[in-house]
Amino acid sequence: MYYAKPLEGKEGSYKYHINKSYKIMERELRQTLKYIKPILSKCNETTEQYAQKMKIAILMHDFGKLNKLFQKTMKSLIKGSKISRDDYFRHELLSFYYLIPFAHEWKKQKGEFGYPLFAVLSHHKSIDPRYESFEREFSKKQWPLLSKEEMEYGYSLLEEYNVPRPSKISSMHNPILLKKLIEKIFSVVNMEQQSAFKTVTRYHKRLLYAIAKGQLQYCDWVASSDGDFSLAITQEELINKIIKKLEKENRTYEKRPFHAKCAQTFGDVIAIAPTGSGKTEASLMWATQFDCKKIIFCLPTKVTSNSIYERMRQHYFNPQVCGLSHSGASTYFALQESDALPHFSLLHAKAFIPPVMVSTVDQILTSGFNSKLWALKEYALINSAVIFDEIQAYDTFTLALITETIRKIKTLGGKVMLMSATFPRFLRKHFQELLKIDKPIVAGELMDRKSNRWRYIDKELEDIRDEIQKYLDQGKKVALVVNDVETAKNEYIYWHGKGYKTLCLHSEFTMKDRIEKEDKLLKGSKDYQLVIATQVLEVSLDVSFEIMFSECAPIDSLVQRAGRCNRWILYDDSEFIVFNPSKISIEYVYKNSRKILEMTKEIILLNQRKLSEREINKMIEEVYDGFDIYDENFEEGIKLYQRIVDDLFIFDLPLDEQIATRRFDIMKVTVIPTKFKDEVERLYDQKEYAKIPLYEVPVNISKFKKMIAANLVEDKRYPLPFYAIDYDEEIGILYEDNRFF
Repeated sequence: MYYAKPLEGKEGSYKYHINKSYKIMERELRQTLKYIKPILSKCNETTEQYAQKMKIAILMHDFGKLNKLFQKTMKSLIKGSKISRDDYFRHELLSFYYLIPFAHEWKKQKGEFGYPLFAVLSHHKSIDPRYESFEREFSKKQWPLLSKEEMEYGYSLLEEYNVPRPSKISSMHNPILLKKLIEKIFSVVNMEQQSAFKTVTRYHKRLLYAIAKGQLQYCDWVASSDGDFSLAITQEELINKIIKKLEKENRTYEKRPFHAKCAQTFGDVIAIAPTGSGKTEASLMWATQFDCKKIIFCLPTKVTSNSIYERMRQHYFNPQVCGLSHSGASTYFALQESDALPHFSLLHAKAFIPPVMVSTVDQILTSGFNSKLWALKEYALINSAVIFDEIQAYDTFTLALITETIRKIKTLGGKVMLMSATFPRFLRKHFQELLKIDKPIVAGELMDRKSNRWRYIDKELEDIRDEIQKYLDQGKKVALVVNDVETAKNEYIYWHGKGYKTLCLHSEFTMKDRIEKEDKLLKGSKDYQLVIATQVLEVSLDVSFEIMFSECAPIDSLVQRAGRCNRWILYDDSEFIVFNPSKISIEYVYKNSRKILEMTKEIILLNQRKLSEREINKMIEEVYDGFDIYDENFEEGIKLYQRIVDDLFIFDLPLDEQIATRRFDIMKVTVIPTKFKDEVERLYDQKEYAKIPLYEVPVNISKFKKMIAANLVEDKRYPLPFYAIDYDEEIGILYEDNRFF
């Protein structure tokens, strides 16, 4: 028996894996061909030609595993014996070699450039024009080419699926000549003079390759697992689950017009609704009305992603079909000992394989950079319902990347929903034109709702402490939101020193402490009277306060903060009180938005009363009147993806190169205070690497250079960023002073 996996019995056999992979490929072709037909036409490819090539590719993708060295390794692993690294040879390089005769036939087709060949070659490793991933194989003097018996076995499987073996079988055995042959194929793919590029753009060729590679990888990965990756829920079933969820929370389901409109709109949607209006449930009603392959939620922060993921798996979908993807996902699951996911499940989520995906927006955007699992992510967009929540939270550079991604989603037959409580006219106009939407769906029934009285105090923070204390002494649930970390720390020290139970939340905590603080807030802990926070409160937490004081910020940020004040309309006398921005806010935090800051103050001074959602939206329009999304950052974002197509084409972004999906004025550096050195070293020694980020703190690079960099604690045994700095679980990193600007 020939093996494909180190498993005893038929489930480890080559034939079992190929048969399972082929059946999944047949299903995937049935589900996707009609949606990718436009891109195939652009590439002079028919659906029949594409389907036949992909069937051959899936039957041949592990052909190289039939070699004697691989089979020897599998048998050793099954027995638990040691394996020799000398016996290791990347099987996909051999599969690529034995697929070449098929490619000779494909070359007769107009525009063909061998995309199935490269899909097979790269289905496990990244590839580049210098084939560095296979450098070790090319350095070997002898390749473990297949014997006649091994080839006969592999080709006989093809014939079982009515795929004829190639008319001319590869017989070259000289490694030097083999290398030259593959070099030639690599170089041809990069030649603009090739006929394929005279009729088809690199953009469309790259997308065709991504679809083929992603589909091949998807079939291979799913065949190697026992998971159920089908999305099976009707709109009616979803509504019943929503009703049950609300009943558990002692709440009553209301069939709002906003939800009904979303549920009945078959095309793309722009949805505008205030916080607490059930936008997430409305988006699910929209997505479950048509036969989409996946539902993908794209969110601005890891905290909101975690929250939506938990809502999906606990209330609406089988947990097995839900996936979470962001830079801290492995740590998030490592924290939940009883619910920890195996490595393969985490990898599935990173690759967007589960049918219900929740992720930060960055995970989708990096696919356009040819980064990591990019082809699987682009394949996931085919006939998917993609929901971008809090669309107002991004800068113009990121909005440009989202714009290009939406164009790709539409090319691949997907549908898009954009949601926000604050959707300025300039942003609305841009996306309405992009999606060809006449008008957005607005939660009109909620626009006259009045949650809070807005008030502006024309004073600095230090001068309004008496008023904050007045509300605290009345027993009110109070929040104080400021624009920078050091102000938050100083205010915590002040109020804690006065004897008030205070919780401080900002970005300069370890992940462990921040998660614990956020958990307290979400559960409505009575352990605090006052919460002091930075912008992390804006789009991160489903919490509510009776009184909120906020340092002045751009109006859309203030509206997001106000959405955490009397969120569930429980109080009649709630207030959202804004005070003057500090010099740090004006000169550093919002240095590029000073005019917006000034106009925000003017607008609020003119509207000091209990405001309706409609009036708040009007304030946003007045502040942003004349604002242009199409600035130099937007143009840079639009051009970036095209540069990737031009420079990389089908090849992967080098591992040592990173491209950011957002423009950050203040870059962050990760540090680990020496207070946690022993614990982190223990985790490192026990190979619990996913838990190490629990003790990392992100620090503004200016602070890092001035106050931390010189305190590096070097230890060759542990390549980790330990720094001799003070840290307090309630305050964060402690510096000798706060003169950082």
